Amino acid sequence: NARYPLVLMLEPLFRCNLACAGCGKIQYPEHVLQKRLTPEECWAAAEECGAPIVSIPGGEPLIHPDMPEIVRGLVARKKYVYLCTNALLLERKLDAYTPSKYLTFSIHMDGLREEHDIAVCRDGVYDVALSAIKAALARGFRVTTNTTLFDGANPERVRTFFDRMMELGVEGMMISPGYS
Repeated sequence: NARYPLVLMLEPLFRCNLACAGCGKIQYPEHVLQKRLTPEECWAAAEECGAPIVSIPGGEPLIHPDMPEIVRGLVARKKYVYLCTNALLLERKLDAYTPSKYLTFSIHMDGLREEHDIAVCRDGVYDVALSAIKAALARGFRVTTNTTLFDGANPERVRTFFDRMMELGVEGMMISPGYS
């Protein structure tokens, strides 16, 4: 094939447990926020698309009651799954997942404590996410971070943030610009 998909962006739900200033997902009407794809619908989408990588953003995927089953089914199909999460629920849900080369938790981290908590509009989220990263790594899970840099980001603090994440042992960091 001359062209083929590399990544399926699978969104089984839009609901989230945060109201970040830079995201509009929670502004959808309630009937949209209540919708959830079934595991079978998720697996069918992955099969139809054929991409080797399945990124599961949200909303917050860990809110979905069938997410462990969805992930198990995708891993069984040898899809590389990037489960994107703000990590607020991760530590208490880790037992529902099995470490695998096919599963990576991609943790939303927008900088050091001050910057991250401002970006997600809630104090204390950085500390919860940091604890979840450490717990996931200690249990053998693959972990990356997903960072949005906003206008006015301090380069020295960004560098310190990157160094801290690498010291923890995250495998990689995805960086995106935040546009007004």
